[in-house]
Amino acid sequence: MARPPCDSHPNLQMVPLQLESRRAFVYVCPAPSCGRHYDDQGYFEVVDGQPVREENVAPSRMSSAREILRAIRARAGG
Repeated sequence: MARPPCDSHPNLQMVPLQLESRRAFVYVCPAPSCGRHYDDQGYFEVVDGQPVREENVAPSRMSSAREILRAIRARAGG
């Protein structure tokens, strides 16, 4: 399988990493402080050493910041 792009940084390919708790490789975004991982089940983040899938994550400050930026850009454009 080719290295996947990060869903938050589509211009960056993720880097393979072998976690102690898994036999298979997972992929990690090389962007500083991104924290996105990818495996055969999709994208996830690691919280307190445990993988947390997107559907189990409460909205973070970063997603709120993205929504604010979208609203600002929408208002500036129209």
